[in-house]
Amino acid sequence: MYYFFLSFIAIVALKMLIVLYRVWQGPTVFDRIIGLGVIGVDAIILMLVIAALKSRIDMFVDISIAYAALGLIGYLVLGKYFERKGDLNG
Repeated sequence: MYYFFLSFIAIVALKMLIVLYRVWQGPTVFDRIIGLGVIGVDAIILMLVIAALKSRIDMFVDISIAYAALGLIGYLVLGKYFERKGDLNG
C-alpha cells in the first residue's frame, strides 16, 4: 500500500505541473483562476494522502479544511472583483 500511495503522489504532482502550465500560459484570466483552483484541490488531496502515509490524519484534515476555506474565500473575492471590473477577456 505504501508504494501505491507514493505512485499516487507522483501522478498528482505531475498533474499539478501540467496545470501550472495552463496557469502560466492561460489565454484568459479565468483559465488561470480555474487552474489555481485545480492546483489548490490537488494540494488538499496530496495533504490527505500524506496524512494516510504518516498515520496523522487528525492533524492533516484540520489543515486541509483551513486551506480549502481560504481557497474558497479567495475565489469568491476574485469572482466579485472581475464581476465589478467587467473584464471578461483577461
